Amino acid sequence: MSKRELLEFLAETGEANANEVAGAFGVPYSVAAMGLLRLVRQALASRYIEPDNGTYWYSLSDRGQARLAYLRELD
Repeated sequence: MSKRELLEFLAETGEANANEVAGAFGVPYSVAAMGLLRLVRQALASRYIEPDNGTYWYSLSDRGQARLAYLRELD
């Protein structure tokens, strides 16, 4: 699961949680959660917590959308 693949996934889905990412990429939950956290720390994604169950939801930030557009231009 590369950074670009994760950015592409969030662009397609709009928002996702780590369980959804893990299922989509066939990786353990911890790998998906760490990949998403890296995007947040790099300001490529934003997250919010669902108060009812404590689930974090992730979506692309403006910076993440710009980075994805840049990566697509390289192809």
